[in-house]
Amino acid sequence: MENLPKKIVSIKANDVFIEKNIRKFGYTLNERTNEEIYVPIALPRWTRPEKSFDIIDDSRDFVNGFKVVQTANKEYAYVREEDNELLPYRYDIAADFNEYGYAMVGKDSKVSWIDRNFRYFDANKEKFLDEEKGEYIRFNGFLSVGEFSKVEYPLSKVCRLGYGNTVSYLGIDGKFKEFSKYDGEKICENNSNKIFSYWSTDFNDKGYANANGGSLILLSSGHYLTAKDLIRICEEKGFLDTIGSRIEKQEQEYYKFLKNVKEKTTTIADDLSKRNNLIAEFGIGSIELKKEKLISSYGKDVYLRALTNNSLVCLIVREEMPAEIVDLELFQSSLARRGIPSYIDKEENVFYYNANKHVRELKK
Repeated sequence: MENLPKKIVSIKANDVFIEKNIRKFGYTLNERTNEEIYVPIALPRWTRPEKSFDIIDDSRDFVNGFKVVQTANKEYAYVREEDNELLPYRYDIAADFNEYGYAMVGKDSKVSWIDRNFRYFDANKEKFLDEEKGEYIRFNGFLSVGEFSKVEYPLSKVCRLGYGNTVSYLGIDGKFKEFSKYDGEKICENNSNKIFSYWSTDFNDKGYANANGGSLILLSSGHYLTAKDLIRICEEKGFLDTIGSRIEKQEQEYYKFLKNVKEKTTTIADDLSKRNNLIAEFGIGSIELKKEKLISSYGKDVYLRALTNNSLVCLIVREEMPAEIVDLELFQSSLARRGIPSYIDKEENVFYYNANKHVRELKK
């Protein structure tokens, strides 16, 4: 288990393919994080390996009453802390139990949740089933599951298998959350639903998620809003006026920034035009070089907007003057008006200019 991340926050199953009567598949852990890892699995086509009670790796710590261990046949199991007993349940992959009494597991290329009694949540029946009582034959799990959100109403995003694949949100009560349309003080129960498009997001730490391509905003409390609902509510509460004022202020700061850039660009062009016979090389640097100064002078919004403006660059004149942000198009046209040819080598990320020679001579 030394290669597994210490904290597993999501498990996603991958497709199965058969090779010489061997099922080959795997699980992606912590997808789209710095600790993403792929765990390959190879099992007999029709059966699981014979259950082993020999522990080969118990390096993990007890978490919320249980410890994940690995047995001799490479399966994962749990040891109970109160009596140090190795429990009989086996999985392809297993995570620690969380504070709500659930753990994510993967088995037979499906993933789901188990509770402290080692009942697992069946995707078809939408409830927890008991393996010892023979309540299920196959492990009918999901394509992927994610850890419960850290909000007032914790929810886990689970991706269902099937045509198009869809998303539902499981609550710590062991039931899928039903979302009802929010309309001011009115709840429209006839619009409730619990299945959304595959690309719907996890709930964030503010308690909402984007669903159905961003057309819906889900609230962990169990309500959802459309974009029109959100605009109407913002209008009623006066929020749009506040947003409008903020945008206007941002625009003013950005235009102030562009004006200063224009003045600086012209000043640098004038300065260089007076340096006869000077061959200078300009490194085209990132706006990041001026990040702190930009944010302190104009604010973070202006800095972020400057990053997306392809005309703005931070020019570095080697040992001549401090790096400055200039408008490259304006800079080249200003030099051209003064009879100074210029050239941008995009491959080497270098800007050339020469007061008395043709640019092509610099390339020799």
